[in-house]
Amino acid sequence: MKDILNYVEEKVAALDDHPLFGWLASDETPLKERLMILPTVATVAMGFRDVNKWVLRYPNAANDLERGINIHTFEDQTHSRLFLEDWRRLGLDRRLGWDASDTLWWLFQAEVNEVIRDKCLYFLSIAAADGGDPLLRFAHAEVGELCARELFFKHISAVAGQLAERTGLTMLYFGAHHIEAEGEGAEGVFESVVLDDAHRERARELADVMIGVFSEILDAIHGYVLKHVVTGIPPRPRALEPVAHAVSVPAGRSAVHPTQEPLAELLRERRDRHATHPFYTWIRHRGDRVPAIKALQRFLPLWAMDVMGYADVGRNAFRYAAPSTGLEHAVNDWVAGLTARADGFLRDWKALDLDELLGWDAGDTLEFYYLSRTMDVHRHHRVVLTQLATGHPDPMSRLWLTKALSTATDVFLAGTAVLASEVEAAGELRLDYLSGRSAVAAPDFLGEPVTPDQHDVVAGMIETVFGFLDRQLDLSLDVALSNELRIP
Repeated sequence: MKDILNYVEEKVAALDDHPLFGWLASDETPLKERLMILPTVATVAMGFRDVNKWVLRYPNAANDLERGINIHTFEDQTHSRLFLEDWRRLGLDRRLGWDASDTLWWLFQAEVNEVIRDKCLYFLSIAAADGGDPLLRFAHAEVGELCARELFFKHISAVAGQLAERTGLTMLYFGAHHIEAEGEGAEGVFESVVLDDAHRERARELADVMIGVFSEILDAIHGYVLKHVVTGIPPRPRALEPVAHAVSVPAGRSAVHPTQEPLAELLRERRDRHATHPFYTWIRHRGDRVPAIKALQRFLPLWAMDVMGYADVGRNAFRYAAPSTGLEHAVNDWVAGLTARADGFLRDWKALDLDELLGWDAGDTLEFYYLSRTMDVHRHHRVVLTQLATGHPDPMSRLWLTKALSTATDVFLAGTAVLASEVEAAGELRLDYLSGRSAVAAPDFLGEPVTPDQHDVVAGMIETVFGFLDRQLDLSLDVALSNELRIP
């Protein structure tokens, strides 16, 4: 392992002359302005809590190696709050002028932030890449640790330190506090381990991938600097695309292959059971105390990450970079269709006046989606979906995972359509996404056989997806009944 650590240190040191660090050290830009890169770091900083909690950490550590990794994750998962404190101390909310929907656009749709979002999805797939092996996980994660500590924070904390000396404005995430809060890590447990050839080769492969990930993140931050910090022009959302119309399901579907019948039956059973959730009963029988428009306003914000964040998950975890079979093309086409619905969600968000009703600025939005307990289940589901898709690269498994998600979404939209139709009938506004007008046709793949192993994997996927969605509906019902979001 010492050889791997030396290899990692050499690779990390080679990034020390990146132009981003040259810009940070230059006096061409005022000190405080050099810290205005926070928006492009937000996805990494706020999302790393989930990486520590649900990716790196072993739920039931079985040995000293796994325990060594776990110990470090508990301290690291607290850093997101430090980031948010710096955000507010630097006055980013006033500078950017973003409301909740602007912030959602930035987190899930902005082109200038796309590379960083893509690399953050790679972090969620680490467990699939290392197969649960703590030796590989340590080698993998150590690259990230060194890139953060010995590169990014070394340079950014120097800027923050100078700012504190001159103005008294102290940074917690960007400043020395963050570095000093770092524990010893797990190096002592691992560095004496002797790796066999297979482990050594795989550890180097994972280290190289992670180095590439951080190199691209640094490039993206530097690109943001040139486009938005140096110019003083903050990012702004693009105009929403026209509403996508419903796609009819093609006729002439193939007969279901006998090996697929049990899975089709399981999906029907879970769909029907899911449709009886008390949340949907409340929608249909809520009475006159909660008008349809208020009902939608009370729970819809909880689903923004699921709908708008699907584009990144689909692009990085589900789709194939170079599809070579009909089933792989089917995955890509289906994912593309489902991804296109995010604009409809955001359009309905605006039609429901949620920005005004919530009154959230960017910091409030980041805090709700990344730090509130209310959103834990939604974020955990996102992590698990990424792990399931990246851990099962065969197209049949990914098609079934998409089908489970799509089926559950259809049930959800059938429920919201009840409310949306009441709102539209009152002549108040038009809600295309919530009315289910953006349906996407499923590809015809049930005529293909599945192996016994695929059957078991897919059955587990179906149960996992509906298990999470049942819990998400529990939350939506609770938040709606209690009016936790304080919708007037």
